[in-house]
Amino acid sequence: MNRREFIGLSIVSALLMPARAIAAMWNATAFNAADVEAAGDGLLIVDESPSDAIDITVPRRAENGAIVQVAVNSRIPNTEAIAIFAEKNPTALLANTMFSHGAQPNMVTRIKMAETSDVKIIVKAGNRYFTASKKVVVLENGCGGVSSANEQFKSSMKIRAKQLRHEKAVQVKAIITHPMHTGRGRDEAGQLIAAHFIQHITIKHLNQPAVEMQLGTGISKNPYLTFHLAEAKLGDTVVVEWQDNLGKSGSASTQVIA
Repeated sequence: MNRREFIGLSIVSALLMPARAIAAMWNATAFNAADVEAAGDGLLIVDESPSDAIDITVPRRAENGAIVQVAVNSRIPNTEAIAIFAEKNPTALLANTMFSHGAQPNMVTRIKMAETSDVKIIVKAGNRYFTASKKVVVLENGCGGVSSANEQFKSSMKIRAKQLRHEKAVQVKAIITHPMHTGRGRDEAGQLIAAHFIQHITIKHLNQPAVEMQLGTGISKNPYLTFHLAEAKLGDTVVVEWQDNLGKSGSASTQVIA
């Protein structure tokens, strides 16, 4: 692999691998890094250039750092991937998303933030990297918290794919029921709860992967996602699949509606 490329899922080879093999490809070096520079090294990112063609929408103030909505749109030609970082989180890299087969380079998700810091975006386009950032003032730490030790894991998913009237694209929205435990939260007795979080999400259009995400522990509980597919049409099938660090997985499908 070229040193200037993101380490991530190979879309073609991943189709031929079982879930355990895909999970093994999760970029532990990058996602376990404690700071942005080390995480960027794990993704083999070099020579970042500031860009005003990266649009970031975040709240100026987050009452609860456990749920901070982030929207990113890249207007950089030939964008291939978008990585999201929170500079002062225990682990800096939150998500690394790759786009293909008509997926537009914009996304919405919800992240956890430990304290006031910049949300940094790095975009890969060809062999170049571009960056932009915005500061979020966090009033309550969202990276720990207390959860119930008796909580039973039961996942589900809601997915919708809708043709946008004023754009030549289909908007895909999904929410996945999942605890997204960081490994730093505690139960009622004060004991650490083991890490349990989604590592991979794939959005397929007509059986072709269009969006491939690798996630860290910094994505909020019950992950929420929005993407846009330029090549999807009314009646087409869209599938969302996920796998987590404990080997659990799920999927849901829908048809594009008007």
